Amino acid sequence: MKYGYFDTAVDEYVITRPDVPVSWTNYLGTKNLCTVLSHTGGGYSYYKSAQQGRITRFRPNGVPLDRPGHYVYLRDDADGDFWSVSWQPVGKPIDGPDAAQYTTRHGMGYTRFESSYKGIDASQTVFIPLDDDVELWDTRVTNTSEEVREITVGSYVEFSFHTITIDNQNLQMSLYSSGSSYADGVIEYDFFYEPWTFHFFTSSQEPSSYDTLRDSFIGPYRSETNPIAIERGHGSNTSATTQNHCGSLQHKITLAPGETKRLVYMLGYGSRDAVGRTIQAKYTDLATVDAELARLRGYWQAKQAKLSIKTPHEGMNTMINTWTLLQAETCVQWSRFASFVEVGGRNGLGYRDTAQDVMSVIHTNPVKTRQRIVELLRAQVSSGYGLHLFDPVVFDPDAEKLPDIPSPTIVPTPSMDDLIHGLEDTCSDDHLWLVSSIVEFVKETGDVAFLDEVIPYADGKPATVYDHLKAALDFSAAQVGPNGVALGLRADWNDCLNLGGGETSLVTFLHAWAIQAFLELARPLGRTEDVARYEAELARIADVADTQLWDGDWWIRGYTRDGVKIGSNDNDEGKIFLEHQAWPVIAGITSQERGEASMNAVRELLGSEYGSHLNWPAFTKVDDTIGFVTRVYPGIKENAAIFSHPNAWPIIAEAMLGRGDEAVAFYDSVLPYNQNDNIEVRGAEPYAYAQFIYGRDHEWYGKAQNPWLTGTAGWMYTAATKYILGVRLSLDGLIVDPSIPTAWDGFEMRREWRGAVYQIEVRNPGHVSTGVVSVTVDGVEHPAGEPIPARPAGSEVAVVVTLG
Repeated sequence: MKYGYFDTAVDEYVITRPDVPVSWTNYLGTKNLCTVLSHTGGGYSYYKSAQQGRITRFRPNGVPLDRPGHYVYLRDDADGDFWSVSWQPVGKPIDGPDAAQYTTRHGMGYTRFESSYKGIDASQTVFIPLDDDVELWDTRVTNTSEEVREITVGSYVEFSFHTITIDNQNLQMSLYSSGSSYADGVIEYDFFYEPWTFHFFTSSQEPSSYDTLRDSFIGPYRSETNPIAIERGHGSNTSATTQNHCGSLQHKITLAPGETKRLVYMLGYGSRDAVGRTIQAKYTDLATVDAELARLRGYWQAKQAKLSIKTPHEGMNTMINTWTLLQAETCVQWSRFASFVEVGGRNGLGYRDTAQDVMSVIHTNPVKTRQRIVELLRAQVSSGYGLHLFDPVVFDPDAEKLPDIPSPTIVPTPSMDDLIHGLEDTCSDDHLWLVSSIVEFVKETGDVAFLDEVIPYADGKPATVYDHLKAALDFSAAQVGPNGVALGLRADWNDCLNLGGGETSLVTFLHAWAIQAFLELARPLGRTEDVARYEAELARIADVADTQLWDGDWWIRGYTRDGVKIGSNDNDEGKIFLEHQAWPVIAGITSQERGEASMNAVRELLGSEYGSHLNWPAFTKVDDTIGFVTRVYPGIKENAAIFSHPNAWPIIAEAMLGRGDEAVAFYDSVLPYNQNDNIEVRGAEPYAYAQFIYGRDHEWYGKAQNPWLTGTAGWMYTAATKYILGVRLSLDGLIVDPSIPTAWDGFEMRREWRGAVYQIEVRNPGHVSTGVVSVTVDGVEHPAGEPIPARPAGSEVAVVVTLG
């Protein structure tokens, strides 16, 4: 069944049938305030941290789905019938003679709910302005009937104690240390033990009644579906300290036939006096609301303009120009711990996740990606490895220090030594992703001076960024097993492949890739001693790959601590793994023949209509020398599911091998866009990548799980733009080297780089996949295969590339 469609004219996904199998979400916010919002109005908001800055409550994995949320109710005062602008929480029937109509439009940075019921049309546009820590609900109610209508408009959010673990586990603290009050149309929610923390809820008009206590609004033995305050048409007008708190304002409006009235609700961070009244005054001006929404849309349009494509592949155009960019930016901005799956139970940044995420959107968000890179550098220890999960605030000397107020809850303060884990808890791959991220940052921005900036390690030793890079490479060079292959340590990218004292081919290949990236800087910078040293290490790795890791048709995954091969045709289970097969090609340490053979094996043994499986055959016997993966159900997550993240890497390898048809076939197999009419199977959003898809060994084969916060988005963006379309960078030049399907006549790309705009046209008259035969720059012949030198900021550069 089809539940919605892509409206590319306005960059929205439009949900026309709200009873989708699972929540389809959007992310709002660009700086401090974030809202995760479902297509039915469910979700939650937080300030800076989903774990320590929660504003509204959410019940994950709850029944009913998506409760509570950010709701607007409408009540017909003539007969007492009531409904919500979003389909939930009231949930009016969507079929039958008295059905209501509901539409949700997820856009870039906003979501709009629309309803039509009993001669009343209504909409609720939710967004967070660029410069204010407030969520706005621009609500419009229109009378489409021929009679005057008396309508009560009621709003509702349920406040959360700001630390989500306390909110969930310590009711003695959360229920008794917060309170609410009402004055001048502004509800304030306070934290008595922490007098610097407040939230507020207000509106653009004086309400007729209010509620600040959840149980007064909802009533006993009821839910958000049938709250007593909405049923009776007025709130209790009471506030209190302690218990569960909410923000609800009700407004009585009269609508003549054809008349529209507009209300703006405001949910924000800060106290009534310091922030709430100012925000209320500002956004009571409806012209300001319109202007801020326009600014927000302009903000995202400017990002989209940094790189936009026009190809014969409509799905690629739609996803790359809008949705994959948005998802990749979301992962950089909000990391991994704020979704409907990860709901704030952890805090901080994952090292490998963040290091990979930043690579994809440096061109659209150089400020945030630089911030993330600095945070990663601070969380690298002087011996070279990264702290797998860390709170960047701990290592930030400029972080805001909260007042030291005694608390009745005794929580020991960890020492810095406790926060810096040893080798036994180190993942063998984390630090290597950082190398390429920094190289990509320097190539994108031209900020070579960044390499000389001094940023201390987590254990306090000062070092330049360049030295951080060498420390990362040197750590991997030192952590090598008896076969010359990288030690697996706690785990590598595959967290469930816990090799302990074993060896991992993936990290061996990633080490080579990181060295190649490093050399892209070291060579032009004239660091000859470093070039010689790391070229020698690269040669060693290439020899190890050839002699120790090739299994005849694909690359083995490594060795257990007992020296047993895994990921080999000699194994009964787990004969082949996906995540490492592409990396010898990407790292440039193997031949065309072996590259093609390994990709053919991936296609034949791991491939499917929904993407490539992580391993085959699935593990059914527990073997702890291999790892926790053998304790996972077959077809789920790391045990033979279609893990989306590494599905990007064969795309890159195939493109580098010059096999554009195969590259796009891999891309298409996992592309959410292609599942828009298969939602009964997929379940999850067709506009966002999910962490994994159930594999063929599971009865739910094809079902997508854990959408949005996955490194898949950034890697798919990179695979499509830099390798299929082939537009990537050197330190001082732009490279156009596509690998496209033979059926394509060509494509166009607009690429902004260092202030200049490159209008790139690729022509494919001979219908080949790859092979640049001519390049013109502003009509002048340019040597094929050579980078196009960077042009001054403000330049408009016309590039025409012909394949043949």
